[in-house]
Amino acid sequence: MTKSVLEKALSGLKASSIFKDADETLLIKMLNEYSSAASFSKGETVFAESSTPALYLIIKGEARVNKGEAVISHLGEGDIFGGAFLYNQNYRFENTITALSPIKAVIIEKSGVDMIIAADGKTAINYIAYLSDRIGFLNGKIEGYTKSSAEEKLLLYLEKSCCGSDEKCEITVSMTELSDVLRISRASLYRVMDSLEKSGKINRDGKKIYLQTKSVERK
Repeated sequence: MTKSVLEKALSGLKASSIFKDADETLLIKMLNEYSSAASFSKGETVFAESSTPALYLIIKGEARVNKGEAVISHLGEGDIFGGAFLYNQNYRFENTITALSPIKAVIIEKSGVDMIIAADGKTAINYIAYLSDRIGFLNGKIEGYTKSSAEEKLLLYLEKSCCGSDEKCEITVSMTELSDVLRISRASLYRVMDSLEKSGKINRDGKKIYLQTKSVERK
């Protein structure tokens, strides 16, 4: 691992919710002894069911998370993935992560995470909090899929993407990806968009969708 990659990885880990309280000496040890750098071309599969359980940190580039044809989420610089499955004894990663651009990542072995968790109680607590957040995220996805109307599905998705922001929140996603995520047709999606825009709950500027969070009232 080059010095440049090591520095970017260290910075990314210190900014993450899992390792923000970890001792820097332990982070450097984990990167030097239990991690490796990896590169992926645009369109290449970064992570899938057959991948070895590990923690991935993206230090450059963007990726898309799919479950079948449905788009689950997008990942970018500083994002960590793989953590929700690292300690799953019946390991099975059912999503596929694909590079949307050339990606540089650092792959951290489970033994490296074990080392820090064993030495640092704060990191262990942060890891539990991270897993709890993932459960909440997945429950939100399930709730979105079971909503009865396309409008409710779209509003729930936009609110989840805004992470509880109290101000106007910008979301940039293609209509094709959004229809895949919500499992509704593009024609229905455009009709719902028009309806929500007329009601003042969203507005659009090209490919950008702005959720007027203060105007949204959930039933």
